[in-house]
Amino acid sequence: MIQKQYIQKIDRYLSKEEGLPLIVDVQNSMDLSEIVEHYHVGSNVLLQASNFCSEDGLPLFDNLLNQVILSENALFVTGVTAFLKLLGERKVRNSIREVLNLSIKGRAVFLTFQCGSYLNMTDPRLKRRIISIEGELQKTPDIVFADPNIPLPKSVKVIHGINKFSEIEDRSEDTIYVITRKNKEMFPHALYSISSLRSAYDAIMLKDASTKTLQRSFGTEEQWNYALGLFTNKKSWADVIDSEFISHKALDNSFSNYVYYPEQKRWLYFIALKMFGGGSNWCLTSAANKSINAQDLPRQIYRCLLDKDISDSDFWSCYDIRKTVLKQMHNPSSELSSYCKIVLSKGRDSIYYLTDNTQKEQETIFAFLDKYGTDYERIELEKIIQRIYPDLYAYLKPYRFSSDLLNQYFQDYKYQKVINKIFPEFEKEVEEQAEKREYSLILNPRSTVIESLDKKDSQLYFMDAMGVEYLGYIVSVCHNLKLLANITVCRAELPSITTRNKEFVDCFTGLSYPVVFNKELDDIKHHGKYDYDFYKNTKLPIHLIKELEVIKSVLTKIKDDLSEGKAARIFMISDHGSSRLAVLYDKENIWEMSEKGEHSGRCCPKSDIDSKPDFVADAGDFWALANYDRFKGGRKANVEVHGGATLEEICVPIIELTYMSSTPEIILMALDKTALSPEGIPIIEVSFRKKAALKVFSTAALQNLSIVVNDVSYEAVPIDANYYQVDMPELKKQGTYFADVYSGNNLMAEKLQFIVRKEGQSEKELL
Repeated sequence: MIQKQYIQKIDRYLSKEEGLPLIVDVQNSMDLSEIVEHYHVGSNVLLQASNFCSEDGLPLFDNLLNQVILSENALFVTGVTAFLKLLGERKVRNSIREVLNLSIKGRAVFLTFQCGSYLNMTDPRLKRRIISIEGELQKTPDIVFADPNIPLPKSVKVIHGINKFSEIEDRSEDTIYVITRKNKEMFPHALYSISSLRSAYDAIMLKDASTKTLQRSFGTEEQWNYALGLFTNKKSWADVIDSEFISHKALDNSFSNYVYYPEQKRWLYFIALKMFGGGSNWCLTSAANKSINAQDLPRQIYRCLLDKDISDSDFWSCYDIRKTVLKQMHNPSSELSSYCKIVLSKGRDSIYYLTDNTQKEQETIFAFLDKYGTDYERIELEKIIQRIYPDLYAYLKPYRFSSDLLNQYFQDYKYQKVINKIFPEFEKEVEEQAEKREYSLILNPRSTVIESLDKKDSQLYFMDAMGVEYLGYIVSVCHNLKLLANITVCRAELPSITTRNKEFVDCFTGLSYPVVFNKELDDIKHHGKYDYDFYKNTKLPIHLIKELEVIKSVLTKIKDDLSEGKAARIFMISDHGSSRLAVLYDKENIWEMSEKGEHSGRCCPKSDIDSKPDFVADAGDFWALANYDRFKGGRKANVEVHGGATLEEICVPIIELTYMSSTPEIILMALDKTALSPEGIPIIEVSFRKKAALKVFSTAALQNLSIVVNDVSYEAVPIDANYYQVDMPELKKQGTYFADVYSGNNLMAEKLQFIVRKEGQSEKELL
């Protein structure tokens, strides 16, 4: 409460008619309010400086003073010093002196606010017209100029417009927000601490000081407004992010939903990464740190791996994390092409920085293999491919034929197809087989094998142009799909064309299930589907990408049909294979035949005047080339070719597929045991006369059982229901071994452990 003496002084002034104004200075809003309330009675007039303001403008001080001069009433003028302090100390001092020197008709009490330092007058005539009321000094508020377009939280009390600025003298908040289009630069000498909320970014900065770590350019005004709206009832960025993404400390856990977020929320996620990082996800943290805005995040995710060296101990873990992140965000195409170009700057190491996530990267892998394939040892390159392109690695995996010739030939063929090269030693092997044609001794004709098939409750998938080169891949896919593949490799009829090799279709026609004709592989190889063309578009073997996809798609459909019980078994049978290397070889032979070459020159109709050329197989009314030549007159093949008698054209698979609802349990044991040893690891004793042998138990009956130990395959012989014996005479050295168990080429169990020890040796001695 104001001391009585001050009221008495004001009353004395009001009782006189001096024609000069009085200044009363208060120190807090409470005292100001008390004086106004006390004197706002009777004929006294309360004159507010804000009454002389235009909208969002400063008062016209001359108009105010003119009214003070002419009024005959007792005036109480408020709010003047609030405005004057916006204009600076000089303006305050000059205006106070101007007021004190006014000559007025009535009486005028100017209520100033905390102006003591500006009221020190040396003239005693002026000093006697100044009353400084002692009271608790109220803290000068911080002023925030907020743009009218900024959606401030409802909890914030504001002053609407500079014209209402004098209200700060009536309020005691530490910070006062003024909704105005004015900015602080317009008041360079202000006696207040003023900050501007010209944007939502500024508003957020006031709410959470850590916002200063974020550049304004990280978002548009609309995006910052969106974030500001989320700050309602939230004190910090951490609170906002937790409400939107569960936890700011583990943002990587939310990234799987990133592609499903609306655009604004994706931007917010980027801001969250900028502030808090990607939790345990190296890729998200690294990419966010380097991104200049949310649109840049995909680019940095693509490129963050380029900062790692392949020799870094964490390279492959970082590789895997980034690959998963790219999959989760659906491999944004906007950055894919530029990444595939810039990755080539890594030269010989560029393959390490590619994945199989997209066809574009897969094609880039093939471009690399074409350029650098011969720079690597084969084992090293296949090991890299295993990490970066598992399907291609599965294609390159060996299929265990019953012939060493076929084993070696097709491994070499596939590798050369992939790296787009023909090795001289392989070309020589092809020409030797063109003369020897050992396949006729190794393989039975397909027609003789078809007769022995169990066609009851079965269905046929006619896979046009699917040669045996894909068997390693097919077995791998079958393993993942829980399909059991019983495979027989046989030979097609010459020439290796469809019209001579579809006799088996009749054997399946009229059964319970219709024959499915799949010509997609043939369309890719021979009809330029998907614009693959050796002479027009690319000489790279990128058609293999689609070939593998087609086969996986068919196997997946078969798995679904078998698991639903639509058939007991499904056969995939091919009419012929095809040769990529014959296309890559790209040469016509020297023989001028009376008839033009057909099927891209791989075969040619006979005539009476023809003599048998070198490297040609007699195919009845045709000659079929068994090397990589092309008969003259035949059109060049655009992707792959068939009609000839190379192993890849003539060798064909018959694949019987059944569905395993569960993988059978496989157990190894010694021959004289009926169960596992107490230690759980079978122990086999060997001696000069006693060779190593195992007994294999399977919970399901299996065909063509074998085990592989140290890369050596041992055939198993059935000895009882679900029991098989495996003799391994090469295993003579004592120690621990690991076996992979196969049914045909189907991997049924792997790394099963057993121990070999000398007969009579104790377990303690062995250890």
